[in-house]
Amino acid sequence: MSTPFFGEQFTFTNPDGSQIQVLGWGNQHYAVFEALDGHTIVKDPASGFYQYAELSADKNLLVPTGNVAGTVDPQALGLSPHIRIRRSAAKQAARSASALGRQKRRWEVRLEQKKRQRMATAQTRALAAPPPGATVGNYVGLCIMIDFPDIAGTIPRQQVNDYCNQVGYNGFGNNGSVLDYFNDVSDGKLTYTNVVTDYYTAAQNRSYYTDPSIAYGTRTRELILEALNNLVGQGFDFSSLSSDSGGFVYALNVFYAGPVVNNWSEGLWPHSWGLATPFQAAPGKKFSDYQITNVGSELTLGTFCHENGHMICDFPDLYDYGSESRGAGRYCLMAGGGSNKKNPAQVGAYLKNAAGWTTSITPITSGISGAVTAGKNDFYIYDKNGTEYFIIENRQKQGRDVSLTDAGLAIWHIDESGSNNNEQMTPAMHYECSIEQADNQFDLENNANSGDAEDLFGAPLAVSFGDGTSPNSRWWDGSSSGLEINQISAPAPTMTFNVGTVSGSSFPVYFQTRL
Repeated sequence: MSTPFFGEQFTFTNPDGSQIQVLGWGNQHYAVFEALDGHTIVKDPASGFYQYAELSADKNLLVPTGNVAGTVDPQALGLSPHIRIRRSAAKQAARSASALGRQKRRWEVRLEQKKRQRMATAQTRALAAPPPGATVGNYVGLCIMIDFPDIAGTIPRQQVNDYCNQVGYNGFGNNGSVLDYFNDVSDGKLTYTNVVTDYYTAAQNRSYYTDPSIAYGTRTRELILEALNNLVGQGFDFSSLSSDSGGFVYALNVFYAGPVVNNWSEGLWPHSWGLATPFQAAPGKKFSDYQITNVGSELTLGTFCHENGHMICDFPDLYDYGSESRGAGRYCLMAGGGSNKKNPAQVGAYLKNAAGWTTSITPITSGISGAVTAGKNDFYIYDKNGTEYFIIENRQKQGRDVSLTDAGLAIWHIDESGSNNNEQMTPAMHYECSIEQADNQFDLENNANSGDAEDLFGAPLAVSFGDGTSPNSRWWDGSSSGLEINQISAPAPTMTFNVGTVSGSSFPVYFQTRL
């Protein structure tokens, strides 16, 4: 899966056709799997069979033992369950392990350009315009449907079109369409639709594209190029698709017929990446970024919305590629995204503001009384400079957030020079987007869970946040921010709080109210 998974069950297939049920933790960059009895397994590169694993002497690798999972008793072998490599080794594996290549995706290039622009003014504290490249207005992506000579599509094109574009869609139990999701989380500022094609029947049977002996991504790209060339040959009109300043179409979504039959990181295992070289479809319209997944027997919003958060909005991933921690957990689509794939959680305040979706944002100054409404992109902000700041929102178990484990005031500590791959919580190594967890356990950073009932602030237990509280309001370098929030009300659709005398002036550097 291109989105992170935690304890999700998969069926893997050995070279002799035998199958094994596994539980997985990871993402498309790095993952670890266990048999259902809890013993870690790993694919033996020589035989291709999944075997019980043990740690290498330096604890940096999972090593196959020679014992095929399910054929022997791992306890009789003296193997311990739930083994993992060192955190540092997992981090390095995630950085380097991509058979798809490490060329940057187009959305990553755009995101880096935006960050450079912000960094250039970060130390001057000069009031600037709203964030560059705000994702507002009308955007149109392309959704290509593919089946195979031996595997017919089971979900009609019209159903997929409704899933993408119909207001009030509820097929397969989804809470709205893709259009509805982005309209909701942007507070009506983004209208995102997809042109959905008829099924293209691939040139080869499915097994050709799912062949695990071929380098991961190779046949996927071949399949996508087949489909794009077919559209060009038919005279398809690409002009309505939204593209960036370089002529790159923002979003290419590909659905292929049938279930996922590959093991992780093989064949057509769902993923997102870019084509090896840009595909010129028409003047001013070329393709690079794509996401591909199977249609299966039902459609769900979670992964589709996450991947289009990248392609349309240039959102970064806010989970940990090495799976040593949980990043922003359930509190943001671009991390865990909640436990309900048919009603994924909101995008967090940090990314909403970066996308230009803020309806109201108020600088925190001495003595103010704040009131913040859930679900309305209503935020408060207190900054050190243009890249490190606190941004506050109200999250309630309603609408898109109905599956959250907690409700209350979400206090985000943002440092745009950080990375959610860095869970160390030190001045030099920390998250880009960290939620201040009211119980001070920092379970997200410690990989204990993806969010629990004691994370958000609200009466009666978590009513203040300041220099002397735990957690505290200090900047990442350890200096006092001067932010003192108290008298936080009980969780409710509108929450209130008071601000004491703040020791430093605070005003938004590139954040302004956008109506």
